[in-house]
Amino acid sequence: MTRRRYQNGSLSKKSNRFSEDVWQFRFYETTPEGRRYRKSTSVGTVAQDPTKSDALRVIEPLRIRLNLYHRFGRPVSVGALMDHYIEHELPERRHSTQQSHSSTLNRWIRPRWGNSLLEQVKPLAVEEWLRSLALAPKTKVNLRGLFHLIYEHARRWELTDRNPIDLVRQRGGRRCIPRVLKPGEIRLLLAQLAEPYHTMVMVAACLGLRASEIMGLQWRDFNWEDLTVLIRRGVVNGRTGDTKTEASQKPLPIDPRLACSLEELWKGGSYKSPSRLGLFKPRWPTESSAGHPPAPLEISSVTGWDRKDWLAYFSTFVLDDVARCRN
Repeated sequence: MTRRRYQNGSLSKKSNRFSEDVWQFRFYETTPEGRRYRKSTSVGTVAQDPTKSDALRVIEPLRIRLNLYHRFGRPVSVGALMDHYIEHELPERRHSTQQSHSSTLNRWIRPRWGNSLLEQVKPLAVEEWLRSLALAPKTKVNLRGLFHLIYEHARRWELTDRNPIDLVRQRGGRRCIPRVLKPGEIRLLLAQLAEPYHTMVMVAACLGLRASEIMGLQWRDFNWEDLTVLIRRGVVNGRTGDTKTEASQKPLPIDPRLACSLEELWKGGSYKSPSRLGLFKPRWPTESSAGHPPAPLEISSVTGWDRKDWLAYFSTFVLDDVARCRN
């Protein structure tokens, strides 16, 4: 077993002919290739720190950082930290979170910061990088949050003693306020949809569920006597899992008209299995054919919707604000 060395360094007083005397700290630094080089740095003047004990207190944070490296033999890069996070912490998270974090790390953070050492990442440099990206403010906030998360992972594993992302500022907010569909617009849309898509849209409008929660509904979740429904699961990318938040699992009241629509769907006979992964088929075809929803251009000729209206329509399935339509 290799013995771990603790580096104390060497502190000495250096005299200068044309300026004040200073305290000089000498130490060894390990390169990413594993080679050790001797370096030195000035830690203050003798006038500022008259005694050696004063100077030793000044260099203590630097000494701690130097010995963090020696725990693992060499400095750690951001790319190596991301691999460590993906191997040890990411598997404990939800499947959708695993996909999102892996994609974000490989698409945005690794190309820019993967070769940088943990100690080389500075808050201002990260802020400038975020400002240079042509992304929505909310997406930049998510980038900052994930960058902060992997540094916290490094601190827990004692790969570093600092998190520079703490000092990174990034404003959030939307580029524009999403438009919530009005009840009359929902009725125009419902008139153009066949089952089961008619009921899918009605469930989204009346209950304000997420798309994953709609796909995870089962007949056993409904209490027809009390006219309530329990949201017990969500389906994301074909995988069944828990709901996004605990608050999502509270029972929701069902409007009698929605209950009638669901009862008609049940009597149709195609969706009676209570053990199905979802109440509805886990797909969303776009071609216009029997049993499939009409294409956007076909419905636009009836509803008069433009591109922004269609964006609002698709947002209906993911925005909790659409719950206001239930009234």
